[in-house]
Amino acid sequence: MRLIFVRHGETRWNLEGRYQGRTDIELAPQGLATARRLGSRLQGAGLASLLTSPLRRAGQTAAEIGAALGGLAPRADPRLTEIDFGAWQGLTQPEIKQRWPQSLRSWKRSPEEFRFPGGESLGEAFERLRDFLRRPPWTDADAAGAVLAVSHAGPIRLAGLLAERRPLADFRDIAVHAGALYAFEWQTGGALRRVDSGAGAKEAS
Repeated sequence: MRLIFVRHGETRWNLEGRYQGRTDIELAPQGLATARRLGSRLQGAGLASLLTSPLRRAGQTAAEIGAALGGLAPRADPRLTEIDFGAWQGLTQPEIKQRWPQSLRSWKRSPEEFRFPGGESLGEAFERLRDFLRRPPWTDADAAGAVLAVSHAGPIRLAGLLAERRPLADFRDIAVHAGALYAFEWQTGGALRRVDSGAGAKEAS
């Protein structure tokens, strides 16, 4: 089955280079325009199911896509939500560097060993994604077509690592852009194979 991940459109915090995580902020006007373009692009893609992170920026993106596809209703799945960045949420990298210089170095050098202050680790986020893939919310009827999942940079990076059989240490080497599509072949049991990717606006952080 074809499983297409899409990262939500741009928010004000994306444009300001702030860590968003679980902070529930809405799309910027640019992000709404990006979501509408995605909807037009996905017409004729044979989508049978539309899933979304429960965070507002993802839900708004999914709603615009669903409207463009004739009213396909999005279904929220909390396993698609962004990594919890804890105390870093709402801050820019220069602000984080000033307050947590050693922690920021650890995040850059060894992301697989790092836990965000007051947040979660990559390992925890990865297990959440694996659960989504092993116990999928789509039906057998959905699997006859394609499934679109609107999510965030973190989960989509983790999906890329899983598909390419790469370790969590390579997390920061996977580029995920706002409004871009990342297509995989999903197999029963939760395995992924990368099919292709789409270009989008450069991510802010």
